[in-house]
Amino acid sequence: MDTRHRDALASLRLTWAPTSDDLWRPQAATHVTGLNEHAVDDVMDAFGDALRDESSSPLGVVIRGPAGSGKTHLLGQIRERVQADGGFFFVVELLDAASFWQSVRSGILESLGRPGAQRETQLKDLLWDLSSLAHVSRADRRAIIGDDDLDAETLYRFIKALSAAAKETVRQCHQTLRALVLLGSNDFIAHDIGEGFLQGSEEFSVEERGPWGLRAAPASAQECVRDISRLVALAGPSVLAVDQIDTLLAQSLAGTSGDGVLEQVAHGLMSLRQTTRRTVPVVACLPAVWEHIQDRAAASVADRFRVTGVLTPLPSADIGRAILERRFAASYASAGFTPPYPSWPLAPVAFEEAPSYTPRQLLIRADTHVRECLKHGEIVELEHLGADDQPSWETQDSVGTASASAALDRRFAEYRRRAVPEAAVAHDGEDITMPELLSAALRAWITERDGESMFVSDPPPGTHVMLHARLRESLDSDTDDERHWAFRAIAASNASAALSRVRKALTATGFSSGSDRRQLFLLRNAPWPSGKTTAAEIDAFHAAGGRTLPLSDDDVRTMTALRDLIDDDDPELTAWLRARRPAHGLSLLAETLAADDDAPESVVVTEDEPEPVSETVDDHTFSATEIPLGMELKTEDPVTIPLSALRKHVAIFAGSGSGKTVLIRRLVEECALRGVSSIVLDPNNDLSRLGTAWPQQPSGWRQSDGARADDYLTNTEVKIWTPRRTNGRPLAFQPLPDFASVVDDFDEFTEAVESACEALEPRALISGKTQKATRSRAVLREALQHYGRTAEPTLGEFIRLLADLPEDVSDIAGAHQIAGDLSQNLRAAMINDPMFGGGGTPVDPGVLLTPADGHRARVSVISMIGLPSDEQRQSFVNQLQMALFAWIKRHPAGDRPLGGLLVMDEAQNFAPAKGFTACTRSTLALSSQARKYGLGLVFATQAPKGVNHNIPGNAATQFYGLLNSPAQIEAAREMARAKGGLVPDISRLRAGNFYVATEGESFHRIVAPWCLSYHPASPPSAEDVLALATSTR
Repeated sequence: MDTRHRDALASLRLTWAPTSDDLWRPQAATHVTGLNEHAVDDVMDAFGDALRDESSSPLGVVIRGPAGSGKTHLLGQIRERVQADGGFFFVVELLDAASFWQSVRSGILESLGRPGAQRETQLKDLLWDLSSLAHVSRADRRAIIGDDDLDAETLYRFIKALSAAAKETVRQCHQTLRALVLLGSNDFIAHDIGEGFLQGSEEFSVEERGPWGLRAAPASAQECVRDISRLVALAGPSVLAVDQIDTLLAQSLAGTSGDGVLEQVAHGLMSLRQTTRRTVPVVACLPAVWEHIQDRAAASVADRFRVTGVLTPLPSADIGRAILERRFAASYASAGFTPPYPSWPLAPVAFEEAPSYTPRQLLIRADTHVRECLKHGEIVELEHLGADDQPSWETQDSVGTASASAALDRRFAEYRRRAVPEAAVAHDGEDITMPELLSAALRAWITERDGESMFVSDPPPGTHVMLHARLRESLDSDTDDERHWAFRAIAASNASAALSRVRKALTATGFSSGSDRRQLFLLRNAPWPSGKTTAAEIDAFHAAGGRTLPLSDDDVRTMTALRDLIDDDDPELTAWLRARRPAHGLSLLAETLAADDDAPESVVVTEDEPEPVSETVDDHTFSATEIPLGMELKTEDPVTIPLSALRKHVAIFAGSGSGKTVLIRRLVEECALRGVSSIVLDPNNDLSRLGTAWPQQPSGWRQSDGARADDYLTNTEVKIWTPRRTNGRPLAFQPLPDFASVVDDFDEFTEAVESACEALEPRALISGKTQKATRSRAVLREALQHYGRTAEPTLGEFIRLLADLPEDVSDIAGAHQIAGDLSQNLRAAMINDPMFGGGGTPVDPGVLLTPADGHRARVSVISMIGLPSDEQRQSFVNQLQMALFAWIKRHPAGDRPLGGLLVMDEAQNFAPAKGFTACTRSTLALSSQARKYGLGLVFATQAPKGVNHNIPGNAATQFYGLLNSPAQIEAAREMARAKGGLVPDISRLRAGNFYVATEGESFHRIVAPWCLSYHPASPPSAEDVLALATSTR
């Protein structure tokens, strides 16, 4: 078998046991007309009744068929047709009869998070339709569906407007409607409040729910389903498919609870029609299961469903061949391979036996043959499907596979080294990262067991996450009986939030049914939150056989490497997995999965140090006016920008574990190597070692970095400043801008006044839009305009001016009294915060940017350890920025490419997207005007959604690194699209990998260089920072 044929066969992915997740994928690539179309027609006829009559409650439909006959595939066809006709589709996995309505509620909420006909989710489609019915403005619609920020006033307008269009429904369901809008919100807290309400959770108090108009949670899951169904009916008809009844009843009938479970399931199915509106219930099950329900349960349940004809096996050879040809065609096309005939390597004559097979049996037979071809390295065209006519195989020559294995060994080790374990277990990212990591681990585990057909793993979930992964083992193909292992990581520290996730996992697994075939593992590295309720529920979970397990960094690194290898889709990966068996080396899977005695053991893959890069590749030379950003990931070509491009600013959007801090440090270091000084704001203590040498060379360095590090540390003067900490290196600035330098320029003087107003308003206790606040703000502005024209203005003298405001300053009635109150508030603020009043010796900003003799550049790191509150930090940064702005205008860069650099980490705290801080206006003023004077700005944030929109708008160079929060990921993608690029895998980037957009260039995916100064895993303590500050006095 040559490489071309091996790659083509390896590309084939034949899935014969679809799960509910497969219903939401496009069906055209796998659907073949002419197979059991009557069942789909029966459902669509009932759906048509609901489409025509808005008050209807149609009869349900039962789709009966033997195991593997295509029931789940037909549900996928129904879903596609229902959505195309303007309807909604919901699927419920019934795993526990005792919690029938909880399962229905969870299924509906999970389905609302699946792709809609017009938008990303069905929930967005629903809310858009309802807001259109309400005739609210387009801006309000965008907020209602979660594309823009939502506030209580917008929600109130929507509820009121929809009530005018559907008064009775909104009156009955307005609480659930509010919760659905919050569920779709782009704000984490609002989303959680809405989800908790719909789940009947007490996670949030009445005080937290109150601003959104939410009172007590719905009395029952059934009532929640009723309300959602009534609201959906306003937008269109729906189909609700109930799946997994076969598995549930197979287990119950094998035990002693069979009749009770039948009665509970039958009662639930019977109640669906009365509870829902304009909804077609569809039950997909084995013929024997429906007979049990009819014969041994409530007789009336059968009267509420129309029963279709039993699904038949493959009716002809042509249908069987078409099923395989459609699946083969897409895989072969992606591999760039043209087969000798469409069903190759299954000969057309083999399908003469297809009519005795179900679709599942045919897919299993084809997959088995393809795997045998790959296993033996020989192509044998299959001419008979029967087991009695097996082809004979020659022994495969193993020579030549060693080099492929060695290459995958190196790639596996490199992917493990670059993994970011903290991103997987972080609370805000667990629902993004953990599902794909666990899915990769389970897929690899199955492959390592020679692809045993009795095991299958669920695909990653949608936006409404109940579980992170599930492994299924088929125990009886005739009854669809299965054993499940389910996994859910929970990092929440809040007790209510953690319990909410535990309860959702219990519902999704049917764990409370007490079956020994349902296992649930909660993954958590920290102790559970304290509290009686939490302790009681976790103890009950453990007593029932559930387990809480830690997730080690080593396991996360291996799972990350497996995910990336699977994404690479190397044709040799299957053979490598079976030889190395890394998934069987995972502590988590060894602890949880019941394996046979003959289960293979893992082979340790040695993790060598990265291979050194040759001089010709590594040692690129850069001019004194260029900044290296990194190496193009695929080509290893250098990516650089002119030093002057930093005048147009840099924005870095990346989260924890992305390598953001390393990138910031290297930018500062490269600027220093070119004689450009920097001021670096350090809110987290992780930038204070910019002047410390590595104790030993880090593995991430390239060959020339050692010499660059020596050059940087020898010729750069690094000073650590500690505002309000006199035992370090204190730093203070005047609280008012240098009005004298701009008094002759009307625009700049006005800007200085506005900046001072913004900084003083919170200190003067001016907030809101009340009459008092408006007048106070006006008096403050007029007083500043008057006082700013005096020589050498100070805050103390300004306060004295307010205390006795001259009559000609303001015409506002009561201005003298208002000014007096402002003066007292400002004086109190000076007493409470000496830094605000300019306490300490003021420093000329030029000192921060001017190196001592014998040094090429100065790096001034301003530590925030003496400024514990956000307000203190914002006030200080405002003073720094105003002083710096005045200084650069007196000392512009002129002909130099760059005069200096100001680095603002956690930029969302200084210039947030919503509202204003004491330094918002001064930050925006710098971002829009500093480039004229040669000052470059670097804004870094792990919350792109939380930063003022002018920040990315004024940054010509933008970096996008690893992000975990769904809201932040979407915000970053939107920013990238505005910049003309795509960042599709931003939630899966490895540490040090970034997308970078530069002015006039397309996006590059780069590997950023490692920093030249010491950057260990943990930041220094406050005491260490003080020691660094005093060591170079």
